[in-house]
Amino acid sequence: MSVIERLSSVSDTTLNRLIRGAIMVLAIGIPLLAALYFLDHGTDHGPTLIERQIATAEDVVRKAPDQLGPRIALAQVYQAARRPDSALEQYDEVLKVSALNKTALLGRGDILLDKGDLVGAAKAFKKVADTAAGGEFSGVDPQLEHAYYGLGSVALKQDRARDAVSAFEHAVTIKSTDADAWYLLGTAALQAGDAEHAAGALERAILFVPTGWCEPYDALSQAYAKLGRGAKAEYAAAMVDFCKNRTSAAVSRLEGLTSGPAALEAMLGIGMIAETTNDRAAAVRAYRKVLAADPGNFNALSGLSRLGAKPVAHPKSPSGGSSSNGATS
Repeated sequence: MSVIERLSSVSDTTLNRLIRGAIMVLAIGIPLLAALYFLDHGTDHGPTLIERQIATAEDVVRKAPDQLGPRIALAQVYQAARRPDSALEQYDEVLKVSALNKTALLGRGDILLDKGDLVGAAKAFKKVADTAAGGEFSGVDPQLEHAYYGLGSVALKQDRARDAVSAFEHAVTIKSTDADAWYLLGTAALQAGDAEHAAGALERAILFVPTGWCEPYDALSQAYAKLGRGAKAEYAAAMVDFCKNRTSAAVSRLEGLTSGPAALEAMLGIGMIAETTNDRAAAVRAYRKVLAADPGNFNALSGLSRLGAKPVAHPKSPSGGSSSNGATS
């Protein structure tokens, strides 16, 4: 499960296009819209976009069966269309010619992992790792990161938590912004009995995806509890409430933490909830309180930026000055 699949939504550009399109429809008029509906009703629109892509890719492969690029492209289209067996056939054809083709190996590994063939998946991912590790650009190689992520996922499913930790550590070293890898690293560390390591990794996961993702907060609550950090465990549990649309309960729990050892986290959570529920003034106040204690807090700064508000100088901040919790436009 990737962060993109979890958080997929209409982009700003697409949304703007949709809005402009709607305005044009209104300008043309409802009668024309109705006429178009009746003309269109029952019409067979033909193949879908993905079906057309498959047909095109298959045609290219038929015309150039010895070329690897078209076969890889076809395999990837099959994967997107959820035809894993067809994709495997194409990847296997590529690997007959180029046994160490990293794209084909990674594609094959992903499919086998989804199918539950953990041994086969591990072999594919390990070939990529063995081939790419130590290379000139291995420290920034996305395919090597993918391989380590795959190896970690296999190890986690096989209950080899420590091996999973090692693999995910390699993955986040290459791509430090991979929230999924941080989450699975935290999960593996928790299973391995290293709650401190787990908490650190899970904190990184929610740094990149602070809302709309319940699992990291749930695991973080467990890690904090094992470390005896009761207030922070309560904060993480409150964020699970928020994630599961128990907003009132979440706010109540967080408000009870704003004067204790989890005050910063609780106030940040309150700001996120206020922003999500369109209470701009409350969100701005909360984020500014966070920045009063932690001037560099990434999520608070990002929140104010989204809301079109600026941080306000505070005596505790490096710039000095006095605090103000009021919202500005």
